[in-house]
Amino acid sequence: MLCVCRFPGSARRIPGTGYHEGMLILLDKALLLACATAMAALSGCDTAALIGLLTAISLSCLGEWLMLRRVAPAMTALPAGVCIVAALLMPRWCVFLPVVAYDLARLPVAWHDARADRLVRWLSPLVPTTIAMARMGDVSDRLILLVAGLVTVIGLMLGRSRATVLRLRRTLRHTQDIARDGNRANRRRMADIAEERSQSVRMATLNERTRIAREIHDNVGHLLTRAIMQAQAGRAVADATGDAVASQGFGALHGTLDEAMTMVRRSVHDLADDGTDFAAQITDAAHAFGMATPGFTVTLSNEITDAPAPVTHCFATVIRESLSNVVRHSDASTATVTLRDFPAIWQLVIEDPGPVKAMADRHDESDGEAMRGMGLADIDSRVRALGGMASCGPYHDGWRVFVTVPKRRWAYHDPDGKHDGTVESGVSRS
Repeated sequence: MLCVCRFPGSARRIPGTGYHEGMLILLDKALLLACATAMAALSGCDTAALIGLLTAISLSCLGEWLMLRRVAPAMTALPAGVCIVAALLMPRWCVFLPVVAYDLARLPVAWHDARADRLVRWLSPLVPTTIAMARMGDVSDRLILLVAGLVTVIGLMLGRSRATVLRLRRTLRHTQDIARDGNRANRRRMADIAEERSQSVRMATLNERTRIAREIHDNVGHLLTRAIMQAQAGRAVADATGDAVASQGFGALHGTLDEAMTMVRRSVHDLADDGTDFAAQITDAAHAFGMATPGFTVTLSNEITDAPAPVTHCFATVIRESLSNVVRHSDASTATVTLRDFPAIWQLVIEDPGPVKAMADRHDESDGEAMRGMGLADIDSRVRALGGMASCGPYHDGWRVFVTVPKRRWAYHDPDGKHDGTVESGVSRS
């Protein structure tokens, strides 16, 4: 009992219990010990009674400590057994058995037969009291032992109820933990479903924008181009016949149609940019070779969330060409693709650790080198078309492709705020 007072933190370490439950156990034992002390006082206070009181307290503390240490049930019941044997030898110590009975009722099941285990728990603290009553000749002593037996039964019932309450609380908290885990799993599942739905809606929107841009380009763009050519032809005829009024009219019409063509082209390019999923195209390009080539893995690190359609197509093509060169000309089993978004540039780096394939592993060295040279030239030409720079060459034992594309080419100033810096100023991208 004193170990609960001395080590309150130990009560917290019992699974599913807290310090307040340890205090309830302490109060139960204090009540039983007070009854035992009163009965010992009625039977006569002497040194034997004091020793019995201290022995009961010490063994109860030892039992609590063993329960906190989670030792075997038989070992935990040892202090109670010692106290019962002592009560058989010293009949006057039977008044302290209620505390022992309380501890026995709280112990976990030690035998496979639960009914026999419960029977032993309930009878063992009552046996010394019954034997002592049979030996006592004084009526007052028998009455005190009878009261001690009743208090022992109360201690057994109190300990049993306390153990049941603690077990039910553990079960309740375990059930609550399972329910909370289930709720968290359901929330994660719902979040994943919502994210997939949002991604599906976004992809449908991007596809629709791409379709609209294609329709405008194929239909309206061609009609405007024909109208511009007709206006130019009419103006040329008017100039040839000397009709200044008609020439001026055809010139104004040509200017209007040209402005309309510029606006349509700008709108088409805006829709094309908005309809391009940068992350999806880069991911597809990076992992295409990883899935198609056994034993080859690609690590992708993408910090760019969005970019114009030409930049997206250029980066995806460079990634495919570079990874194709790695698979064809290197013994590397891994490659890294890194994209960084800086304030003024977009950066793409493709690296492989090497080494380069041995000459014997190449089936056609001259054709391979020619194809690699054409691939690098294609990368350089595509990047230069966007105003960027490409650097391809050995890096440590492997190969590195380093590409930078400036953002200023796509800077667009719109005073009305209808565009968001994704349209190329003064550059036709049809």
